Amino acid sequence: MHGELKGGFAKWYVDVTLPIIFNKRPRLLIVLFLTTLFLGWHATNLRLDAGFEKQLPQGHPYIEVFKQYQREFGGANLVLLAVMQKPGTGDIYQPPFMATLRQATDAMFFLPGMDRSRVSSIMTPDVRYLEVVEEGFRGGNVVPADFTPTPEMLQRVRRNVEKADVIGRLVANDERGAMVFGELLERDPVSDEKLDYFDTAERLEQIRLRFTSPKMWEYRLRRDIPPLKAGDVAHVSYSDPAGLLFRFSDVDVRYKDDSGKFVAATLSGSDFDVREADNPDYNPSVGVHIIGFAKIVGDIAEKSAEVVGFFALSILLVWIVLAMYTGSWLVALLPLSCGLLAVVWELGLLHLFGYGLDPFAVLVPFLVLAISTSHGIQITNFWLLEIGNRGLNSYDAAIGTYKRLVIPGITALVTNFIGFGTLLLIPIGIVQEMAINACLGLIAVVVCKKFLLPCLLSYAPIRDPEKFRQHQQRRDRALAPVWQLASNLILKGPAVIVLLATAVAWGISHHINRDLAIGELHPGTPELRPDSRYNLDTDAIVQNFAIGVDVLKIIAETKADGCIDHSAVGLIDRLAWRMENTPGVQSTLSLPKMQKVVYNAYNENNPKWNVLPREPGALVVTVQPFPSSTGLLNTDCSAMPLFVFTADHKAETIDTVIESFEGFVDELPENAPVTFKLATGNVGVMAAANDVVEDTEFTVLLWLYAAIGLSIWVSFRNLTSVICILTPLIIVSSVFTYTVMVFLEIGLKVTNIATVAFAAGIAVDYGIYIYSVLEENVKEKAMSMREAYADALGQTGKAVVFTALALSASVATWLFSGLQFQVDMGILLNIMILANAVAAIFILPAFAAFLLRPGRKTPDQTSESVAPMVSDAA
Repeated sequence: MHGELKGGFAKWYVDVTLPIIFNKRPRLLIVLFLTTLFLGWHATNLRLDAGFEKQLPQGHPYIEVFKQYQREFGGANLVLLAVMQKPGTGDIYQPPFMATLRQATDAMFFLPGMDRSRVSSIMTPDVRYLEVVEEGFRGGNVVPADFTPTPEMLQRVRRNVEKADVIGRLVANDERGAMVFGELLERDPVSDEKLDYFDTAERLEQIRLRFTSPKMWEYRLRRDIPPLKAGDVAHVSYSDPAGLLFRFSDVDVRYKDDSGKFVAATLSGSDFDVREADNPDYNPSVGVHIIGFAKIVGDIAEKSAEVVGFFALSILLVWIVLAMYTGSWLVALLPLSCGLLAVVWELGLLHLFGYGLDPFAVLVPFLVLAISTSHGIQITNFWLLEIGNRGLNSYDAAIGTYKRLVIPGITALVTNFIGFGTLLLIPIGIVQEMAINACLGLIAVVVCKKFLLPCLLSYAPIRDPEKFRQHQQRRDRALAPVWQLASNLILKGPAVIVLLATAVAWGISHHINRDLAIGELHPGTPELRPDSRYNLDTDAIVQNFAIGVDVLKIIAETKADGCIDHSAVGLIDRLAWRMENTPGVQSTLSLPKMQKVVYNAYNENNPKWNVLPREPGALVVTVQPFPSSTGLLNTDCSAMPLFVFTADHKAETIDTVIESFEGFVDELPENAPVTFKLATGNVGVMAAANDVVEDTEFTVLLWLYAAIGLSIWVSFRNLTSVICILTPLIIVSSVFTYTVMVFLEIGLKVTNIATVAFAAGIAVDYGIYIYSVLEENVKEKAMSMREAYADALGQTGKAVVFTALALSASVATWLFSGLQFQVDMGILLNIMILANAVAAIFILPAFAAFLLRPGRKTPDQTSESVAPMVSDAA
């Protein structure tokens, strides 16, 4: 089939596998059926699995600093809950608002997985004010422990807020809202159980509804569960649980036993009578805004339910296209069914190997179905040719198809394996998990498409063989003029034009690609639509608070008791000033900044004394109000974080902030008393991810294309095949696609590199199938170049076109998703699928025109007609 390979590995492989598939078909089907039941059972037990740690670029210097100081200064897994008075309802200094804020703070404090030492609002004792009075120095909680909502006490809280300098951080700029900060732990410190992000997201949403829903639903027990009695309220929900499956759902409840200890239990919905009641905590004057990684995961998981609908629609569209192509709804169902089985196997293998399905990887099953469909159409196409052109029955046609396509098909899948495997070079857990997921899917594709599909096709009933053949021939006659016209592309004159046009397009694209940004280009969370609830919450917090929702923490390392060394704290203060005057920075927070507030208060708030004192004794006094629990210093004051609150996390903002920081550090002398290290906070994590993309993009793509090229060379054993197949793929996947990203304002991220790898793995099939027939026609059948290419298009071109159309139709459904990253991936995949199909048909023959040398005709071949298949069909 491909020179040496045809006489070596190909023959051995066919001799070994063909009897397994066709001589013992019933046994094979039974084994595959039992395997499907086993993996299907595992697939039903697969659960969504998210984790913050999987988002971190492992081994990056920023992440090393992040982990080193995570326990002392917190990480980036924050939850921000803002309670805002609605317009026209006044400020926060009202009894109903203060009651709501108190309850919201308590709800965050008792949220499972919350680091309670890091829950902070004006209601918590760690938020204090400081003032100088006649008797000396006085301070206390912003909201006193004995707070009661009297007019006098509310005015006192107002004054305390002003003294504590928390406006813009814990209190909105216009004092119409207040913030509750919290930080989630990845694992429970007692049980070491992993945090359930989906449950946490649901609990956060329940906190929102507790204050914004006028109704609540009480879960009353139907039977005694000591010490609770039948009729007791064991649980309360603020969203209507009504549904057909509620009786079979689990309900987590907590209650006190006879000893007064809280007990957690899981009951069934059938154990309760659910009754609607008025919500006593409802506050019609407030709105609640919640952001954080856990909430993102929850919203993505909620939107991921749409994926099932898109998956079903994709299946329907592919079935319709296949039926139009084959002329039989039943035959079209065979490759589609094998594709669905491949997805079931993939999900089952994922669970079998101990993985869950991450919400950010929920699109991988689509890709498995796409790859499976691509190979299925090629196999079914040749099977149809054997029946339509050679008049074979289903069984013989299946054997002929298997012999002809098994090696090109395996080659294509091997390139997929290696291509997806290159994603393991990206040191980010979620990307590596996606790569493993895709590789497991390819294992399923190999079995379902290379073993099961040929076996099923051999059984395919054709009730009216003549009518079936006529449909294939009519289709081929309709397409024959197109292929005859396209065959001109392999002539040297048109080939030169195509290559010149390709070179010009490459040059223009390369020029445009210089504007491709690494990282995010839009504010808010890019995984969700701009008008999503989460992004609206983000906008509300950004507009009403000075701190923003994005923070970069710079760690200042110095000697012990560095906070009473003027040279150290003065240097930190200088960096804070530099960062505050950097575009994109909203504000900063640091221990030296708070020390100046204290020192200024000691000096009757005279602006002249808003400085850091030079004497260690004076600095000691300014540090005393700030224990290490504030997160502004560690226990021996040898490390102090500088909080840099940015306006957003756009790539331009992050680059500007990092550049400003590095410029400051470069100006420092070698003996500077402070060493500044990046970084913690969510902006630090994003900066690290952007660095990883910049550092690994070339390496990943180099290994991707090198691996694909090696697989092609091993199969065809010549450099011509590598150039003809690989060059169009590179031009489309890494040049043209990046140009599209520039125009669509999509930044280069780890998910986009994964998309390029996945799309390249799918699209390389087009070139492999076309080139395999073209080379065989030219070298072995000694056809002229034009006849050979017309015949190759007649055999595989229509399958390439229909494959691209089928995949494009299914991926186009993603454009209606509520997930922005699915929309972006849908756009990129759609463009890459169609563009690679065009490149395989137009650019591949242009290279072949100059590189592929025709074989010499033997006397027998000279005397025989070597008309292409499309001519026979015509």
